[in-house]
Amino acid sequence: ALVILLAALSVFMCGINIFGGFLVTRRMLAMFQKS
Repeated sequence: ALVILLAALSVFMCGINIFGGFLVTRRMLAMFQKS
């Protein structure tokens, strides 16, 4: 059960990391387009 919990947690963190990077990339692109 502990291994399954750790695996689910790592997948969850990976998803947040990808989503966060996507938001940061969009924000940077928006800044570049304004200037």
